[in-house]
Amino acid sequence: MKEYEYRKESAACYLFCSLYLISFIGTILLFAELSGNSLVSSFPRFSWEILIKWQDIKGIFDLR
Repeated sequence: MKEYEYRKESAACYLFCSLYLISFIGTILLFAELSGNSLVSSFPRFSWEILIKWQDIKGIFDLR
């Protein structure tokens, strides 16, 4: 019975820590946007051209 209680407490702890981290980072990003400093724009953009295409994979591994 104790194992179930520890599992329940662990799940609650993970949930609380996750929500706290999300709200902490979200607050930083929100106030940065409100002050005119966009932190999101400093992250590199993901380009779909950098992904390898299926035809290239088939050529590399000689798949048919």
